[in-house]
Amino acid sequence: MTWTVIVNPVAGRGRTRKLLPAIEERAAAVGAKVQVSLNPDDPIRLAREAAAQGHDLVACGGDGVVAAVAGVAADTGRTLAVVPTGAGNDFARGLGYDPKHPLDAFSALEHGNDRVIDLGRVNGRWYTCVTASGFDAEANRWANTVHRLSGTALYVAAVLRTLAVYKPHPFRLTVDGETHEFRAWLVAVGNGPSYGGGMNIAPDAKLDDGLLDVTVVGAMTRWQMLTSFPKVFKGTHVSHSLVSTFRAARVDLVSLDQSVPMDVYADGELVGPLPATMEAKPAALKVRVP
Repeated sequence: MTWTVIVNPVAGRGRTRKLLPAIEERAAAVGAKVQVSLNPDDPIRLAREAAAQGHDLVACGGDGVVAAVAGVAADTGRTLAVVPTGAGNDFARGLGYDPKHPLDAFSALEHGNDRVIDLGRVNGRWYTCVTASGFDAEANRWANTVHRLSGTALYVAAVLRTLAVYKPHPFRLTVDGETHEFRAWLVAVGNGPSYGGGMNIAPDAKLDDGLLDVTVVGAMTRWQMLTSFPKVFKGTHVSHSLVSTFRAARVDLVSLDQSVPMDVYADGELVGPLPATMEAKPAALKVRVP
């Protein structure tokens, strides 16, 4: 197999740029080509060019660039591998990669195994882990403006800041044709279980079951939200009486208060304003895993 490594040098708050010489060295050792993105549109363009040459694809960076390259791999039938150098690395961790030793991922190119997994689509856009709106989206928006923190510390800070300014919002959620209306802090739709560097928002989600797992955090008090938040790291927050879960192949989410802008984010990247339609795409992607 011939691989092209698509590198987002700004991933991981500068960590990837520092690792770039080592990335190039390890790539050369396994006969892989390295392409460094210089602007937000580059990863998809570079991945498409590599796929057109018959190359399989390695996404080097965080969940955003991984999702972008994964979408190209799914569209073109190429295999995806990951070098996890980003802030969250939830998708890579779920596949068995170790973000603490990202360069070990190059061993998987030669000695790993292939696995077929699902992807999600939100408003026609591929995603790997979690799409969310409400509290999560506002926390994500703020986190993307911060450069002095990274990883879990960044996401915890974003949660605490957002908790002070946000309040539950009215939504209409339709899961495989069944409609629910409620006020909620957030609605998360997981292809995989986690986001934000290990927060298991949809703890029972699996990458190969052909379904999406929906978690709705209802209109609890700020104190309840604050005390429940730490439970998300173990996924035990879903036992709270004001947390609802669903499983579906298709999920539609609508804001019932147009006076408050409500965006949807996927894998930490802005998709756009609600409404949103999320769909599970079974067996969409072949991945090389350690």
